Amino acid sequence: MDKVLVAYASKHGATKEIAEKIGEVLGRRHMDVDIIPAHGVKDLSGYDAVVLGSAAYIGLWRRQAVTFLKKNREWLSALPVWLFISGPTGSGEPKELLKGWRYPKSLGQVIEEIKPRDIACFGGRIDAGNLNLFEKWIVRNMNAPEGDFRDWDGIVAWAEALTISGDEQTRP
Repeated sequence: MDKVLVAYASKHGATKEIAEKIGEVLGRRHMDVDIIPAHGVKDLSGYDAVVLGSAAYIGLWRRQAVTFLKKNREWLSALPVWLFISGPTGSGEPKELLKGWRYPKSLGQVIEEIKPRDIACFGGRIDAGNLNLFEKWIVRNMNAPEGDFRDWDGIVAWAEALTISGDEQTRP
């Protein structure tokens, strides 16, 4: 049985819920899945693959996801890795809403070393009742629409398409 880590960095829970859905789908495919906040991952040695998700805010990933990638870059470069971000709100394709942006330029070298199989972009969720004053100011000034823009069918389809088994990897 393949052992898969689904790690995430979420601020208000929307990315965590996406990670949980991905883990659920992989579990239905008879994989042994751990769903853990990125800052809580201590060791990658037991995993056959990694999925990492981060919420994206104003062109940045959550610090916990960035730290996870940098700290584990050697291990991650030897494993099948998939990344996803969540964040854009509004109608339309999330990648188009972000104009193709998927990660901060500062992560370019790390991403190139890891060579993820895919970097998916999923719509996010904004609930003004959960935002602090600064976040409300940003949402207002960016004209970001409130609501839940996650495409659950698309998330499930992406998770179902992940090919984990049969990868011959050399681990550090």
